[in-house]
Amino acid sequence: MTDALIKLAQDLEWLGCELEYYGHKHAMEGFPGSGPTWDSFLEKQEGVLMTAEKVERELKDSVRYNPSLLVGIDYPLKAAIEFVAVLLTAVEDIKETALNAVQDLPSKVRDFSRTVQDQFGTDGRKRN
Repeated sequence: MTDALIKLAQDLEWLGCELEYYGHKHAMEGFPGSGPTWDSFLEKQEGVLMTAEKVERELKDSVRYNPSLLVGIDYPLKAAIEFVAVLLTAVEDIKETALNAVQDLPSKVRDFSRTVQDQFGTDGRKRN
């Protein structure tokens, strides 16, 4: 589960930065309502939203099936659920930003990715 979450967080960071790039490029072109930049922007936006939804499903499934995998066996269930709540809140913020303020997206997706990376080691296990 954690390996999948790390991968999704990395994908979300990449897509979020790409979306901001195309948003900036679209703005520099005068915000045309069609064209290749606009189409690329919409494609990247959809990718961010779809990946964010995958992250949400992964997190919700972890709570449903085995939340201790998120924080390690030595941590109480409450800590695991609180961690999932923090991540779910961050994902909601990312989705909202992808729709309304893409210029703020790179920092949010990087913070999310770092939070996930900091929580888990490179092998997907809880860091001590």
